[in-house]
Amino acid sequence: MLKTLKKSRHVRWNWEKSPDNPEMARYHFVIIDDKDRKGKVMKIIDTIKSRVASNYPFEQIRSVEGKVKGTEFRYLFESYDSLYSPSLFCMDCIFKKNVRDTNLYERKKGNIEDYVSNLYG
Repeated sequence: MLKTLKKSRHVRWNWEKSPDNPEMARYHFVIIDDKDRKGKVMKIIDTIKSRVASNYPFEQIRSVEGKVKGTEFRYLFESYDSLYSPSLFCMDCIFKKNVRDTNLYERKKGNIEDYVSNLYG
């Protein structure tokens, strides 16, 4: 199933405790599409924010774009730190084609950008 998804529109995501601030969660999103990738990230963030009355910021950590090899698609990889609890996160409610990728995390050796680049490049 993952091989099929690599060459089709989908969202890959994960979260972890922020390595920079243990009180925060770090959210990673990779949007694969041929249009409006930034709008899809904003849809995810807005959905999380709408679940509670509190209004915490999403601090952007990175934003990387690239081409998905062998397709007309591009990917947008963004990471954010936020105080919003991961329990508010329901990707299945937002996108039908999504994959929680437990390999999408900050690394001590190498880096997460290389992981995404190697996955789609």
